Amino acid sequence: MSWTLHRHAKGNPYLGLTTALHSESKEPHVVYRCLYANDLCQDWIRPQAMFEGVNERGERRFEPIARMRIVQPEEVATVLAFGFDAWGDGDDLTTFVARYDDNPNHLRGTRYLLETFDGEILCNLNTLRFQRGLMGIASVATAPHHRRQGWASLLLRAVMELLRLQEQGPMRFLLFSEVDPAIYRACGFRELPEGNQHFKPSIAMATGDFPLPSDEVRFVTRYF
Repeated sequence: MSWTLHRHAKGNPYLGLTTALHSESKEPHVVYRCLYANDLCQDWIRPQAMFEGVNERGERRFEPIARMRIVQPEEVATVLAFGFDAWGDGDDLTTFVARYDDNPNHLRGTRYLLETFDGEILCNLNTLRFQRGLMGIASVATAPHHRRQGWASLLLRAVMELLRLQEQGPMRFLLFSEVDPAIYRACGFRELPEGNQHFKPSIAMATGDFPLPSDEVRFVTRYF
């Protein structure tokens, strides 16, 4: 299964979820979700012809920009290599990728990628379900020649919104930032209090209200 990311003519990004038929007219509608905070609603529907059409200025109303899907087994080595320059620790690439063969977070996670419509992989990340309402984000990495273009932030927002929708309830996300935390602040994360910082220079961050309850604290005291 895959999901298409779109950019509205006014600039905001959206995640296309599915299409559905109007119960009376049988007209197809697109169901889509905001990839930004919207006080009115996160989920919207629009007639498919209007969604795919143009506005009064002749601009495409929703421009497809990338596709999101779950990483397939044959793609794992490719996407893991995106983090080699940052996390290689002196190993050669083959040894670095092989490290993940017994990495419990990698083995139990679900990894998502963002790709072009020609199938070129842009970036990927791993998701770890700890308990109901609590997810970890790990191994956020972009293909070297696609960095600093906002792809990883877009994938992160899309994955978080998809998981929130699937959870059908409150969802908190945890991560350890090894880059400028401002990148993750823009996606709704905040640095945890100093007492939760056990792995500096990696910074523990989370969404939602602080302080963390004790059943959630244990996941940041062991780097997941």
